[in-house]
Parts: sequence; structure tokens; C-alpha cells
Amino acid sequence: MRMLKMQLNTPPTITKDMLVTLTNQVSGEKRTVKPYRDGSLAVNNLEAGQWRVQAKHPNMVFDVYDRNVQVFKDRPTFAPINIPTNIFENVPIRETPEADLGPVQQRLDELTGAAEGHANKLAGQPIYADDWNDMAGTVSDVSRSTRELTDLVSPVGHDHPEIVEKIEEIQGNIQRFFDAFGAAITQLQRQMQQLALQRKVETALEKVPNATPEVRKEMEDNAKDLADAWLENPGIYSARKRRTAQKIQTQLVNLLAEADPAVRDDPDVKDLNEFTDAMATEPAVITYEQEVTQQQRANKKSTRGIVSDALKAGRIGGL
Repeated sequence: MRMLKMQLNTPPTITKDMLVTLTNQVSGEKRTVKPYRDGSLAVNNLEAGQWRVQAKHPNMVFDVYDRNVQVFKDRPTFAPINIPTNIFENVPIRETPEADLGPVQQRLDELTGAAEGHANKLAGQPIYADDWNDMAGTVSDVSRSTRELTDLVSPVGHDHPEIVEKIEEIQGNIQRFFDAFGAAITQLQRQMQQLALQRKVETALEKVPNATPEVRKEMEDNAKDLADAWLENPGIYSARKRRTAQKIQTQLVNLLAEADPAVRDDPDVKDLNEFTDAMATEPAVITYEQEVTQQQRANKKSTRGIVSDALKAGRIGGL
């Protein structure tokens, strides 16, 4: 039977929760030991031969170390356990400062001396009131010191601040993901609406005979006015979109006032009128979620939809 000494390279904050399991590769015998905070551990009375060494940490789903070690039969065996410390970078392990036990330990040492001072009584000797009161005070102080010691070494409620911090970090990452994802979706929707608006203006003006080249160009330019605003925040973009839609609708109403009833009833003309009316009457928004809701409201007002018009008008998202 021989001894196996091992040394972990992990810091005390990680080592304190580590468990090391040794399994004999021939007999199947298992030993589980907990290392000291400095990473050292020793296991006695091991059969010589191959032993599988596995190191586990409760915050990791896999073994942080798994190797075979040869235990020699003629001398003690030393095996370093080198664990890559970077695997713990995203694990909720917090370096908790050591409790200051010095004052309590000093007080207990003093109380020990006081108690031993009364330990030389002989049979039949009287116990005076002062001696009794001194001993009672010593016992009382020991009780208070023990109570304080338990508070220092055992936090009330067994809190895990490192886990709370990790959960807050994950929540922040999820929130940032949703913010970025929401912004990307909204900006794609903006481009589709812009291209659809341009296509609807062009299609409707082809059905309005009294649209002069100047009016046609002005309306088409207004429809393209949003092309350089798709990266703005929701508040600025929605305000600009309302102004653009209002301009186009005013120009369309002026044209239709002099047009034949058949022109006013044309599906493409009515589609543009309803689409711009929905955009022009959108309430102010401040978030991407609110903006997407308003985009869907305007899109539903279009009898011909926006996807096909957007695809006909140009390329979306640079694709």
C-alpha cells in the first residue's frame, strides 16, 4: 500500500469546492477526497497500479480533470493536477474575502487562560463567590465568542452573490440581444415600407392622367425622402415618416380633385391613398416594438400588400 500526493493549480476560490475521485482501473475501488484550499491532497493505502483521477467542480457540467496516474509500489507518488484556469472565466465563482477570525481567536485564548486558572482546586477546598462569578463570566464569554464565530464563518441565509451576478449578466446579454435583434428587424421593415411606398407612388401616378412631370417628380422624390433615415431611432423616424406620408397624400388629394371618378376608384390609386393615410395618422412611438406594431397597422391598410411592391421597387437590405 502506497501514498499518492497531488497538487491542484487552481486558486483557493475554485479549489475549496473541488472534489477528486480516484478509481482503481483493475479492482474498481473508488476513493473521493477533498483538497485543502492550497490545492494539496494526499491519499494513503492505495494499491500500486493505474488509478483514474477525476476532478469535479459543482459549477461545471463536465470533469475539469480526467487522467490516469501510475501509483508506484516502491515509493510515494506525486502527481500534479494541472487544470486550465480559463475554463472558469464564465462560471459564477466569486472570490469571497476571508473572515477576520483573529479577534475572536484572541479572546478565546484569553478565556482559556482564565478557565485554567481555576483548574487547580483540591478536593474539599471551598469555591468562593468571586471564583464562581469569574468562572461564570468565562463561560458566558465563550458562548458569545462562539456565537460570533458562527456568524463570521457561516453567512446568514447561505447567500450566493456570485450566482446572482451571473444571472444579472445573462439577463443583460439577453436584453442586449433582443434590443439588437429588434432594431435589425425594424430597420428591415422600414426598408420594405420605403420601397413599397416608392412603387405604389409610381404605379398610382401612371393611372392619373393629369399628373404633370413636375408633380410626378416631386411626389417620387418625397417617397424617396425616407431612404436615408432608416437608421434613425424610432421617435425621429416615425415623425419623419408621418410628414412624408402627409405630403404625398396632400399631393394625391389635389390631383384626384380634378380627376375623373374612374381614376379615384382605380385600385392602385385607392391603395396608395389608404396606405399613406395609415402612415400619416400613426401615433408617435419611442420603441422599436411600438414602431413594428404601427408598421403592421399601415401594411394591413394596403390592399395590394407591401412585399411584392418592395421587391418590384428595388433591393432590400443590400441583398
